[in-house]
Amino acid sequence: MLKILVLAVLITLIIIGSARYKKMNPAQKRNALWRMGTGIFLGVLVLLVVFGKMHWIGAALGALIPFARNAYGLINQVLPIWLKRKNAQQTTHSQEPPKPAPIPMAIQEALDVLGLSGDISKGEISESMIQDAHRRLIQKLHPDRGGNDYLAAKINQARDQLLEKINS
Repeated sequence: MLKILVLAVLITLIIIGSARYKKMNPAQKRNALWRMGTGIFLGVLVLLVVFGKMHWIGAALGALIPFARNAYGLINQVLPIWLKRKNAQQTTHSQEPPKPAPIPMAIQEALDVLGLSGDISKGEISESMIQDAHRRLIQKLHPDRGGNDYLAAKINQARDQLLEKINS
């Protein structure tokens, strides 16, 4: 009795589906056939797993096959865009203009940046004081420790300016 009922439902679905199929244009027919074939393929995989004829992992891998068609089309559309963007980034990085030389810092500004006070021309500030102040600040404000490039560059520039003044 159950077999007859299942057969009657299948025949009814086939009749209704064929009537709708005849009314479709060619593009819709192609999509309908693709969906029907995918549905039948997935249904067969489920039945094979249920009856123990196939392992569920194999069925899961088999279920991915219909999606490969869409993935192939997506890759064909995205890959050229990605390659073009990657090449553009490489050319912009290789053609960067050289950075301008930093503007010399005033001695008082360099002292303020490093947190030093005194007169450098009278010898109140030594090379070790400058190095210690630089080390203390750069440990706090280095880009690898949460600081930024600008502050680290200013601290280095202040140190270099003061050391140059002492050694000249």
